[in-house]
Amino acid sequence: MFRTACPSCGAEVLFRSTISAISVCEYCQSTVLRSADEVKDIGKIGKVLEDYSPIQIGTSGVFAGRAFTVIGRIQLRYDAGLWNEWYVSFDGDKYGWLGDTSGQYMFTLPLPEGGAANAPQFEYLSPEMRYEHGGRAYVVTDKRTAQCVGGQGELPFVVGNGYVAKVVDCRSGDRFLTIDYSDVNAAKPNPQLYVGEAVELKNLQAQLLRSDDEIQRSAGRLKGTANVLDCPSCGNQLQYRAGVATQIVCAACGSEVDCSGDRALVLSKHTEAERYHATLDVGDSTMISGVSWTVIGLIEMAETEDDDSHWTEYLLYNWQQGFQWLVEAKDGWSRVKVLNEMPESWSDAHATLKGQRYSKMYDSYTAKVVYAAGAFNWRVSVGDRVQLWEYQNGSERLCKEKNNAEVVWSQASKISNQQIALWFSKAKVQTIKSDEDSGDQRSMAWRYTLILLAINLPLVLFGGEVIEGLFWTGLAGYILHWPLNKSDSDE
Repeated sequence: MFRTACPSCGAEVLFRSTISAISVCEYCQSTVLRSADEVKDIGKIGKVLEDYSPIQIGTSGVFAGRAFTVIGRIQLRYDAGLWNEWYVSFDGDKYGWLGDTSGQYMFTLPLPEGGAANAPQFEYLSPEMRYEHGGRAYVVTDKRTAQCVGGQGELPFVVGNGYVAKVVDCRSGDRFLTIDYSDVNAAKPNPQLYVGEAVELKNLQAQLLRSDDEIQRSAGRLKGTANVLDCPSCGNQLQYRAGVATQIVCAACGSEVDCSGDRALVLSKHTEAERYHATLDVGDSTMISGVSWTVIGLIEMAETEDDDSHWTEYLLYNWQQGFQWLVEAKDGWSRVKVLNEMPESWSDAHATLKGQRYSKMYDSYTAKVVYAAGAFNWRVSVGDRVQLWEYQNGSERLCKEKNNAEVVWSQASKISNQQIALWFSKAKVQTIKSDEDSGDQRSMAWRYTLILLAINLPLVLFGGEVIEGLFWTGLAGYILHWPLNKSDSDE
């Protein structure tokens, strides 16, 4: 370990690893460069925004049988949000990166220079393109141009405000590969490759993680500050919860408030002042299999070609488990988990995950965001669009969502209305009534009406009590149809 005084403020600056090139002063944010015989201040770097991540400087664990310690972080901002890259040091002066985005973690190690000599140019890559490396076919899942907005601790190379990262992430099952074009130039024409795998913190034997209380106290604030945020548009207090790193949608006025910089900025405002009435509310909490989950955001989606086909997605967060979704649709409720791995294969007709074959439910379609409220770990806006493919195997479903920048797979399982009501102590939980269900009910009502008419017809013709027969038949038909007629008038 190397200790020195910050050239700017005099505070102690630590270099825990011999291969670290810079260290960020915790007191004044100066970037301290260490050379052979001196240290110097090469400018300041922005403060990191404390977010939902349980990782911190000093967190330790084991990856691939080797002990590591987190000694630094850079925070990168792209058009839809933020993510963290944690710089980790292994015994023996080796290093790697622990990517941390939306509650998913990817551990990667650098390959020797020239490892990506066959990589296409950055501009030519797009989601779902194939890239071959080491005898394995990878699929492009994410393509981003991001800017470094904050740094902390030690880093292996010089980075500061304005540093632009151009990266392409690829997956093959649970294997992960990053093609980094950030430093490509005439002298270094090939991008840097990082390879590794998707991981879970519990499998890394992670120690010294931040607690739930620590996350809730600091989430959404710049490190070292204690700002409390009100909506810049209407003044309504915006409730920070764990998971707030990029954006909050004000439930009072619908303004989309960007929280990824050093001040809140109103991005846009919904044209509809009317609030959306959802079954669950932001802030609702429940215990699921012994784990506490909180609803931190909700989104209403609709098909672009059919506004009557809509559903509501609820974003749930737990500091140890990350994120999951509950979806309320016409055909009931589903519990949805974003996958941190790719299916083995897929086409328009089928998809295979862990040996299980899923069949196409219907043709792909495009959906749009029509309402949002609460906190999100990416920038969500009314009008955002995504293309979807859905596959089914029994009660399980797979969904592929794709836009110009990324492709994401998720897995859903059915949940009963009664279970949702039990979880959230809701007296009445209903799904959106489908047109097909209403049609079936109407068809059944008409069948019973015809049966009643058939029973009463002989009485009408031969029983002599014509008026009485017609009266009772008409009354029975009205009673059968009354709930449907009332439902139509309510709608």
